[in-house]
Amino acid sequence: MSEDNDILIKEATIVDGSGSKPYKGAVAVRGERIVAVGKDVSGGADTVIDAKGRVVSPGFIDVHNHGDLSILYYPKADGFVRQGITTFVGGNCGSSPAPYGDLVKVNFFLGDLLSELNPDMYYPEGLLPRDVVNEKHREMYGWEIDWHTMGEFLKRVEDEAISPNYVPLVGHHQVRDVVMGTDFQRRATDEEVDEMKAHVRQAMEDGCKGFSVGRDYESSIYANLDEIVTLAEIVSEYGGVFTSHSLRTGLRKARRPGEFPPVKVEGLLEAIDVGRRAKIPIQVSHLGTLYDVTPGGSEVMSEAAARSTLKILDDATEEGIEVHFDTIPNNRGFGTSTSLYLATSLLPWLKIAGSREQFAKALRMRELREEIRATIWSGKYYSLNPNINKGWAAMKRVLESKEERFLDKTIAQIAEETGKEPLDALFDVITTDPDARTGSRGRDSPTKGMFYRHSGCMVGIDTFAVDTTYRMKSPPWSLPSENSFGGFSNYIKTTVVDSDTLKLEEAVWKVTGLSAEKFRLKDRGVLRPGAYADIVVMDLESVANKAEPLNPCVYPDGIDHVIINGEVVVKDSEHTGRRPGKVLRRE
Repeated sequence: MSEDNDILIKEATIVDGSGSKPYKGAVAVRGERIVAVGKDVSGGADTVIDAKGRVVSPGFIDVHNHGDLSILYYPKADGFVRQGITTFVGGNCGSSPAPYGDLVKVNFFLGDLLSELNPDMYYPEGLLPRDVVNEKHREMYGWEIDWHTMGEFLKRVEDEAISPNYVPLVGHHQVRDVVMGTDFQRRATDEEVDEMKAHVRQAMEDGCKGFSVGRDYESSIYANLDEIVTLAEIVSEYGGVFTSHSLRTGLRKARRPGEFPPVKVEGLLEAIDVGRRAKIPIQVSHLGTLYDVTPGGSEVMSEAAARSTLKILDDATEEGIEVHFDTIPNNRGFGTSTSLYLATSLLPWLKIAGSREQFAKALRMRELREEIRATIWSGKYYSLNPNINKGWAAMKRVLESKEERFLDKTIAQIAEETGKEPLDALFDVITTDPDARTGSRGRDSPTKGMFYRHSGCMVGIDTFAVDTTYRMKSPPWSLPSENSFGGFSNYIKTTVVDSDTLKLEEAVWKVTGLSAEKFRLKDRGVLRPGAYADIVVMDLESVANKAEPLNPCVYPDGIDHVIINGEVVVKDSEHTGRRPGKVLRRE
């Protein structure tokens, strides 16, 4: 081997992403690619990384992500690369940055922009005229949303230059929006479906790897199955993938007493049916147990429910349908963002008050409490609805308060101690301490390991590309979730270091080789000569998610170096500023 290498990683424990057992050796990189891997690698390099006592693996591939919605605002994507993510799949849950027409969707990442343009009390309406959006967008960010197609957006991303690689999907919501506009709360006509087909075809021609739906959200929820299958058939022609946030909760808006959510397992069956009818590979988003066990507490019943869920996938695979799924690594950090103040539990009324202090004063009014209580029990406010979440009060724990009597107690416990109804207990805590903060100290479900061990499991952190400076300046003052910074570190620690859930080579394969194979990423996800040099150097003894419920914006430990397309993006756990990422278009 020649000595003119750019990077040499020596004395490493190599986990190559194929599922093979670890072995000692070195990795040599020249340009964008790996030129040698193994025990007999020799020669020097401009940059030498001593990986003694370290694990060297392919870069992690996050298969369920919303980084495309924020990557132009945070092109370095510190939260991703510093936890070892070298490639993310964007455009999931039916949401992508295009296609756009005269109306553009102000996505939930831009909460401050949306609250300025179109203030809401309960549910934001983000589909707004482009010129209106851009006037405020220029003021806040200094540039305009000037693209229309996925191709134009991808070009904009490449011109900006980003640190991680980005795999684009086109979202069903945007395809429906560009055709139906604000008249989307219905089934599409045949003529409208034909227009949608043209937009999906254009997105695939532009390089998208697949098509996603978000069946619990607008506007995917209003589509019938034939519409989805028809669009998936276009994607199938191009060898694409169908990713499904399947129907589980139903539309996350008002749910009045007597209105029941869908049967969760039928959403999974629907996704599989799309694969069957459209002859397309299926990726089921953030899968968990789809059978409810009531009452809870039975390990036997919980395991049976998990096995029954996974059997549906096994049966589909046996039928010949290519179906895989992804799971979120830290249920405590579930979701794209988190709101720490207890007062945001009553967000619609907090918005009217304008501040936590003023809201606490207003809650002293008996009439306001009665109005809030009546609205909540009517089911109008989805996020706090006792009709569908009877245990809500046990899920809200006070982790920080000036009142010691509230500390580390749930609203349910406070209600029991004071002899009040849970809503009154919530009112009292906020009135007493408007800055009281809440969070979850819960752990992953005991059946989580069953999903991890399944041969079809991958990992997706379901977050935005951000750094630790991101803050929403208006209510609910959201922060990024814990997974935004340490989801993959948490995955490695909980499945390999702290338990025997997975062998190291299995854990790595699921987030490298398997993920690359699923999304048809050529020469990615493996350490072998000729593959792109997307590489993670990690210390298993120290790898850990350092985020806490009240402090989610913390980078992890143990991810020492991250190389993307042959460039060192993370060195000694710090971002180097380099942006060598590529848009990984359909080939």
